[in-house]
Amino acid sequence: MRVLFIYPNIDCPPGANHGLVSLSGVLKAGGHETRMIYACDAIEPVPTPEQIAGTVREYRPGLLAFSCMTQQYPWAVGIAQHLRKEFPGIPQVVGGVHITMIPEEVCEDRVFDYYCAGEGEYALLDLVNRLEKGEDTATVPNMRMWRDGRKVANAVLPFPDLEKLPPLDWGLFEMDKLLDAKKGWLSLLTSRGCPYKCTYCFNKEIVDLYRAEKAAKSPKEFLRKFPIPRIMDEIADLRRKHPQISTVIFDDDLFTLDKPYVLRFCEAYKRQHHDLPFVVNAHVQVFDDEMAAALRDAGCMIVKYGLESGSNRVRREVLWRYMTNVQIRDSFEAAHRQDLHTSAFVMLGLPTETRAEIEETLRLCAEVKMGRFRWAVFFPFVGTAGYTMAKNLNLIDFGKMKAMGNYFDGSCLHFTDEHDLYLVKLSKFCHWYVNALTDWPAADAFRRLVAEIEPMDRAAFEREYPRLRRLDREMSDEYIEKDLTHYTQRYSHVMGVRSDFVKWERERMRKYAGTARNAYTLD
Repeated sequence: MRVLFIYPNIDCPPGANHGLVSLSGVLKAGGHETRMIYACDAIEPVPTPEQIAGTVREYRPGLLAFSCMTQQYPWAVGIAQHLRKEFPGIPQVVGGVHITMIPEEVCEDRVFDYYCAGEGEYALLDLVNRLEKGEDTATVPNMRMWRDGRKVANAVLPFPDLEKLPPLDWGLFEMDKLLDAKKGWLSLLTSRGCPYKCTYCFNKEIVDLYRAEKAAKSPKEFLRKFPIPRIMDEIADLRRKHPQISTVIFDDDLFTLDKPYVLRFCEAYKRQHHDLPFVVNAHVQVFDDEMAAALRDAGCMIVKYGLESGSNRVRREVLWRYMTNVQIRDSFEAAHRQDLHTSAFVMLGLPTETRAEIEETLRLCAEVKMGRFRWAVFFPFVGTAGYTMAKNLNLIDFGKMKAMGNYFDGSCLHFTDEHDLYLVKLSKFCHWYVNALTDWPAADAFRRLVAEIEPMDRAAFEREYPRLRRLDREMSDEYIEKDLTHYTQRYSHVMGVRSDFVKWERERMRKYAGTARNAYTLD
């Protein structure tokens, strides 16, 4: 059977979806064909409903398979409804994080024929096999559906064994186009699962679902790793097919969780791919000098941490993250001792968070002096503990929430006008506020910029924003040439990167620019 995946990634950074390449790999191993419509405005214009219908008409699939996160779900619903009118005989299934978090709620929409909860590789294969043979689909695992006016909710299968999964189908994406858009950076996974219960994330709720439906007895079953030789071979194959790959990002929730695995991985990577820099996600509670040294020796370029907040109260009461500022500093220092570039993820606009607590976060960033930091405004993903917390406090503006396409450019929580405007300014120029708190020589100039925007009302800030954005880039370019260290807004409008790294990275990327099918935009 032919399966057409439809994957919306609108108003978001471009990237391959690890779940979809795994789903497609399993389907192809089962004898089926796949294709995908990738709706990503960062690469090309989002296809219209009529254009999508044209692809369906040309490809003639036996199943339409959607995958989406919360912000993308309304778009998927609209496309599904359009395709239902055009092709009433083609069944539709939807999966992804949003469906997994609230499967019973989305099933009430009655838009799709099937709603797949959890990791759906073998459930989707079962569904496709049954559809192809004309068999009853009412008992397909993981699926929610309606039969004779009654909702059917089938229990999820156990978590897939990563050692037994067929090869991932990277050909589902136009990888050359995607890699060029990402300047040669390739995202891979070495594992699935995370033991932590952060309120903004979905890992705890996934484990709860599997335990409630008797598919897992312990949270440990969620934590799985791909065999190291498989990962090394996968990288080698991708490099042969796509020579413009310049950096690998291992996007595991927590790459450094299992220290012996990390050390073995580094030895294998050093032997086979020593010339290809890589990036990992770490946790400040599971990172030390030995691990940092092994990563450096293997070619690790960046270690990323979830810092989230510099306020101990916010971390413990709002985020359920129980590390301390001492552990945060020690972990960054361990990486810096090995000359590893570090990255921190920072979250703003959290429930009950005060301006003073946000300033604790900004001061911690200025003190640690990580290589880069990426900021986001808290978004209450439906089904998470953070959503429940914000909802119970009556903080969510559901109209705003429905209209938001990302979690970078504003908040959907109820704040005072003053606090809301402060978050808007931070979302645009968070790097100014951190620079102003450092002891770098350039700090005075950024203090003046912060002092300039602080008194502005919303109308004035919106009016002045284009000028300020141009000023920011002009000043930063001048400071880079003068070797005045500062955080400069690069690679993303929500990322501050140390200027010395930007200068180094420009030289590195020029070596790879000639291998790309399109010229890289280095900034």
